Amino acid sequence: MSSHPDQEEIVFAVSFWYTITMNKFIIIEVGSTNTKPYLVEGDNITELPIKPIHFKDNYRKSGKILTSDKQELFDLVEKLRTITPNIFVYGTSIFRNLSNKECAAWLKEFKTATGLSFETVTADMENDYTVHGVTSGINYSGRLAVMIGGGGSTELAIIENGQTVETINHGFGAGDITHAFPDLAGDRATSSFDQVLDHAKGLASPPQSQADLLVLAGGDYLMFYETLGYPLVRNSFYTDQKQPFQIDAATMHACDQDFFYKTSLNDVIERAGNEQWWRGTRGMRICVKTIVDLLDAKHIIPSRISMVYGIARDIGNRK
Repeated sequence: MSSHPDQEEIVFAVSFWYTITMNKFIIIEVGSTNTKPYLVEGDNITELPIKPIHFKDNYRKSGKILTSDKQELFDLVEKLRTITPNIFVYGTSIFRNLSNKECAAWLKEFKTATGLSFETVTADMENDYTVHGVTSGINYSGRLAVMIGGGGSTELAIIENGQTVETINHGFGAGDITHAFPDLAGDRATSSFDQVLDHAKGLASPPQSQADLLVLAGGDYLMFYETLGYPLVRNSFYTDQKQPFQIDAATMHACDQDFFYKTSLNDVIERAGNEQWWRGTRGMRICVKTIVDLLDAKHIIPSRISMVYGIARDIGNRK
């Protein structure tokens, strides 16, 4: 009898190794403003601490991806290797806008520095991945919209009977609004809310359809609402542990007005930390209000859902 393993034994051994090692992996979402790592263990997805790296702002100022920003990302990858060697890295809006030459150079540099591949996610892919996270666990047959808010882009998907019927990918995000109105990052805003909102609406493309129900995804909206005490109520449209609450549009707008002009952002940051993230939140509120108005949405469901849910699904399917 041969002492060498046969093909069936080899396949079993490889499958067993893959199942054990790939049951735990990290997905890194590299955005225009924030880099967000997630630990995936089976069906559980845990958000790890966000790393603010202002790729888009710094690219806008310098005309290139800064060496210092690259190094921050490389260092983060090395730090996360202490958790698991299985790391998958995906870039969003800023990386979509690189020229072919810039993109090729970046992919080569990233591979050399980390030994990992860097995948740029198109806006349509980001929509699909995030919509999966919103709709896969719910029983809802009506129409709803999903807004994916980011620092440099705002994606919108309209879902009807569980199917995507329309998508719009906007090339602006919270960082762009804050860049145009820097006072939004200050202790209290001074710009007119309506003026800032009109500016954002001028950048947006109106959807063909409207939706009463809007799900906010792509960021930690729950943490934002809970930290500031927005009066959330139980989600009455469907049951999903990732989407437990809702707020009506009129109440949200009144709370946003308080957040702009009455709330001390410095006090919030002192209490909650994560200064760079919070400095961009008024810009994000404008993005949210823009989409709410374009949809004529009546109810908003804040969530922590991101494209990581769809990516985790695809990585799992590779098994």
